[in-house]
Amino acid sequence: MLQCDNMKKRFIGLILAALFAVGITGCGNTAYEDEAGEVFIIEDKGAHIVSAHEEAQEEVLSASKVSIPDFGVWYPYWDYDTATAELDNYGARVNTICFFAAYYDVNNKAFIPEDTMSTFAQLNGSGRLGGKNTYLTFVNDKLLNQGSSLKDTALLYELIGDSDRAAAHADEIISLTRSLGCQGIEIDYEAIKKDKALWGLFNSFVNILSEKAAAQGMPLRIVFEPSAPISEFGWSSYPEYVMMCYNLHGYGTAPGPKANNEWLKGLCDKMKALPGTVNMAFANGGFDFSANGDVKQIDYRDAAALIAAHSASAQRDPASAAMYFTYTDESGTGHEVWYADEETITTWTGVVNSCGISRVTIWRLGGNI
Repeated sequence: MLQCDNMKKRFIGLILAALFAVGITGCGNTAYEDEAGEVFIIEDKGAHIVSAHEEAQEEVLSASKVSIPDFGVWYPYWDYDTATAELDNYGARVNTICFFAAYYDVNNKAFIPEDTMSTFAQLNGSGRLGGKNTYLTFVNDKLLNQGSSLKDTALLYELIGDSDRAAAHADEIISLTRSLGCQGIEIDYEAIKKDKALWGLFNSFVNILSEKAAAQGMPLRIVFEPSAPISEFGWSSYPEYVMMCYNLHGYGTAPGPKANNEWLKGLCDKMKALPGTVNMAFANGGFDFSANGDVKQIDYRDAAALIAAHSASAQRDPASAAMYFTYTDESGTGHEVWYADEETITTWTGVVNSCGISRVTIWRLGGNI
């Protein structure tokens, strides 16, 4: 979700601190479309925060008191030190850990990065995985002779282009997941976009994989991007389906938050077409939108540093609960920055709770300390 270069700046800081304070127990990406412990608090480093909807927050917190039966996180292979510290902070409140990620070599063969294997072994050996649901995430990234191809749809045609290949691919995935020691499988194949032929093949693959996973008692999660044509296909009731609720604004868009409340409600409605359990995934972090057209991913630390460096004043957008501020850089170019904090995540969780969805996953552990 390879995506290490694109994702190292993603941010999950301040995740759900307020969620758990009000009793809640409970998706990687390329630049063009969709991104994804006891929570520590990051100091605002001198930021002057102005809430635009303090009164509305009381209502949000009340709506957020629905118990989350499963709270999950993605654990990236490239950020062991900070990801593990954050996992320790969450402690028992994390029910599900998705190890990110297995991908494909030049011969289209799935493999697990050595860092993921060693990380899983260390966490398992230390007892940190006890009592948790563990998944291995598969993404359609491919190594090339030079560099890599991210979210490679040609790769998907090779892997699931007919029923025989789809069945063989399902067997490969099950075998590789068992070799790591994870209990379940997560499929995060992205950038299918408007390719209806590939969507049909993917739908058939999910149904095949569901049958094989169910026969072996292996849990299965399927990740969807917001643009997925979910209602146009019949889906197996076996998997848990995860919606990536992020990057409403980002690369190629006007400045704005990764999600807002109305958009989230629309995604909740979209998920009603699915027969299985549904899960909504939030990404904490944001983007720095430059007046010259450049867009840069930032995390909370970046935002706080920018606020302090430019004596900016961050405000909260009432439509999304996201924070935003403006500044002018050394060259005289204006910037508009949008990012999320724990109040943002609390609000978004309250929104999906109010739609009857109580399972949440966060992109991602790491990068907060």
